[in-house]
Amino acid sequence: MRSTVLAFLLLSARGGVAALAAWLVCRALRRAHAPSRFLCWLWLAVGLRFVLPWGIPLKLPRPESAPLAAAADTVQELGELPLLPPAPAAAAAAAPLPWYARLTPWHALAAVWLVGVLVLAVRGAVGYLKLKRCVALACKTPDGCYGGACVPTPFTLGFVRPRIYLPDSLQGPARQAVLLHERTHIRRRDPLVKPLFYAVVCLHWFNPLAWLALRAFEHDMEAACDEAAVQGCTLAERSTYCESLLQFAMQGRPTRTPGSLAFGQGSVKERIVHLLHYRRLGAGALALCAVAVGVSVTACMVRPQVEASHAAPEPPAATAETAEPTPTPAPTSVPAVTASALPTLDDAANSPRFVCPVKYKYISRFATKYSHRGDDLCAAEGTEIYAAADGVVLAAQEHYSWGNFVEIDHGTDADGLRWVTLYAHMKSCAVVPGQTVTAGQVIGYVGHTGYTTGNACHFEMHVNGTLVEPRYFTAYDGSDAAELTQEKADEILAEAVRNASSDQVTAADGAAALSGVELFTLPVAPPPQVSGYDPENGHPGIDFAAEEGAEVYAVADGIVTTADYDAEKGNYVVLDHGGGLETEYQHLKSSLVSAGQSVVQCQVLGYVGSTGNSTGPHLHFEARQDSAPADLTGTALLAE
Repeated sequence: MRSTVLAFLLLSARGGVAALAAWLVCRALRRAHAPSRFLCWLWLAVGLRFVLPWGIPLKLPRPESAPLAAAADTVQELGELPLLPPAPAAAAAAAPLPWYARLTPWHALAAVWLVGVLVLAVRGAVGYLKLKRCVALACKTPDGCYGGACVPTPFTLGFVRPRIYLPDSLQGPARQAVLLHERTHIRRRDPLVKPLFYAVVCLHWFNPLAWLALRAFEHDMEAACDEAAVQGCTLAERSTYCESLLQFAMQGRPTRTPGSLAFGQGSVKERIVHLLHYRRLGAGALALCAVAVGVSVTACMVRPQVEASHAAPEPPAATAETAEPTPTPAPTSVPAVTASALPTLDDAANSPRFVCPVKYKYISRFATKYSHRGDDLCAAEGTEIYAAADGVVLAAQEHYSWGNFVEIDHGTDADGLRWVTLYAHMKSCAVVPGQTVTAGQVIGYVGHTGYTTGNACHFEMHVNGTLVEPRYFTAYDGSDAAELTQEKADEILAEAVRNASSDQVTAADGAAALSGVELFTLPVAPPPQVSGYDPENGHPGIDFAAEEGAEVYAVADGIVTTADYDAEKGNYVVLDHGGGLETEYQHLKSSLVSAGQSVVQCQVLGYVGSTGNSTGPHLHFEARQDSAPADLTGTALLAE
């Protein structure tokens, strides 16, 4: 949804720039006495610019400044996004979230926009029906118009078969001039064009430049018909026409609706001054005005494009948006792979590197595990994403923030450290959970699903659950890769070992009897305990305090028996570890697993939240042995 909203705002901004430029051009052409009909064509081009996301491509040189180049790429990629979400494709089964859990501020903005469109559409429809009902008793006159006591002022009403309504008091030369004005509207299809232009403005009701374009179009449309009505008339006849214009403007005008064209509509003073000074241009001046309008119309339809570059300096971080996956072509070819061995932290100088997962344009760097947890490899939509090394797919599904993502377990290295990589924001996945992949195999395609503002592959790397910077271990291009010093490798190794020892402890004898499991994993990073195990008072589990969005881990290998939503538990997951042992994880913000899926110890099941009957973000964890609550609070694992 975020990508759709941003793409629509960019479309509106382009239309606004075209409207402002057209307004300046029209002011200059009016001073040169250019025919108003020419100006109407220019405003119609502006209206098309508001609704057409494409245009005439215009190649521009790439800015030398890295931030400007990155900004230009972002704007260009936003312009390529569809304004409507594509149809969903078949994907790996995942636990469904309730509709309200998938809402974002971008959905709220879209709802506000839709309400505004509906309000303006209803207002226009009601005004049209009201005016049509007011003149329902008008009778046809010999000159083909409709008149009567219910018609106070001249106007044209209707879309496909418009009618001209003239008051009975309008007679003589003035009636013929006004009739010529209204028939000019009909001949030029103005009764149909004006409602269509109004519909465009309804879509961009939040943009004041769209309303400026509508008002200017109406002004020039009326001026063009005025010019047609007084063409070839003497000064006295023009004066009579202007008196009629002033008379009906002072009497009032019918309700302003998109389906009516009122004779006294617009700025009467400007129209009268324009008519009194109107003169036909010579052939040469007319040709110059036509060329100026033609160039302006072409400029309105131009779409600038920055020249692509595969080597660019590091730009500002590309932030991460919600869209649905779309089917993509089958993978074409697999690049040559020179090495798929895991890095060696005890020998940094000779440590192998992972395969670069994307042929990227530029990289937005890893910041911290609390902000930007990986590298964004920015590339065109549909670019192939490769597995960084051999491994087994742990997950290939959709997530509210990551979008379509793939997580791969690459096994353990010589030091017993487990390496896992994650690839997010894919347009679609090309693998399924449990599938074995090789280094360089296509696992998906670059997209902008989830929480992102452009096409990129978000690439994360974990060692024993410790987040590390991919640039130290991946074969990036040139200076994008960082040297892995032994000091840095020792630092990462120490943190990985420390986290592993703090997250995994041997269970006490009582807990070891539970289905024979001797090694448990904390379900969240070591937090303070909020409330303890107390089944007699209705609390057969343990509440762990944690920040919203913190990862929730499987305490041991098992099979997901339930991944669902409950009004009391919120989003919850139940694992069967065999031997009658079950564990349950409640109040999740979202889950990453589905019923029937096999999980391994330390695998991420979901994220801490406050869904269901909860007073704040926390994890409610329960263990059951043979369906009876199991007390783990006395073990070393969950000691109070």
